[in-house]
Amino acid sequence: MEEKYLTNDLLSITGMTRDTLRHYEQKGLIHPEKDTYNNYRQFRFADIYRLLTIDFYRKRGFSINEVKNLQENFNELDFPQLMQQKKLEMEEKLQYYSSTLDRINKLAKFQQELAETLDCFTLERMPLYEVLGSFSEFDAFEEYHQILAHCSNEDILSSIVRSFAFDETGLNHSRMLIVKEVSDNCLQEGKEYLNASRCIRLIVTETLGEENSEEMAHQLFEKILNYSLEKNLEPLGEAFVFTKMVTYQDRNEQAVLEIFVPVK
Repeated sequence: MEEKYLTNDLLSITGMTRDTLRHYEQKGLIHPEKDTYNNYRQFRFADIYRLLTIDFYRKRGFSINEVKNLQENFNELDFPQLMQQKKLEMEEKLQYYSSTLDRINKLAKFQQELAETLDCFTLERMPLYEVLGSFSEFDAFEEYHQILAHCSNEDILSSIVRSFAFDETGLNHSRMLIVKEVSDNCLQEGKEYLNASRCIRLIVTETLGEENSEEMAHQLFEKILNYSLEKNLEPLGEAFVFTKMVTYQDRNEQAVLEIFVPVK
């Protein structure tokens, strides 16, 4: 007589959870019998082997529905094409998670240095950015379709930069640019880049909805101009403001901004 196993036996044998077994049963992947006396589920050797087979394909990126389709419609001739499809899917996911990990590492590094760099002036080179497009204002949300067209693998905040024009009288006008950071060997003729080898760099914070934000912006640029005079630097009349991270203060978003002001 074939030996039968209870649910607890399967949990011990396969390492799966009770919820997983129940889910597989609901999806029709396994069909345990029920003891007519106590209504306990009973599993045969074939059920255990099927669970191990399900686990085999789940560990290779197959969804539950894809495993079920294999069970019901397996075609040996189609199998190589299916493997190639899963390979491409995994490569896309690997690229996505690799990019995500890179963004996490950059954010962690920036945050670790923040205590030493906040509100401090330095002279640095601005990273190289390719300009992909522009729109009028940060709150011109009806124009955001332009951003989405260029940043499928990047978040919106990291894909936009505010460009300010200014002189000794203060800020004149601003525009929003859609950008992508690139390496030096990616420069191509006919494309627009933000490329400044010598800049005043300043890290500041800005709380969303802060009163007198426009006045504070003018005061900030006055501070930058004063610093340039002290250091005998000649600003080129433009500043670029990047959102580097977002924290919270009293449940309000607080942006940490990185400002670059190109100088001669």
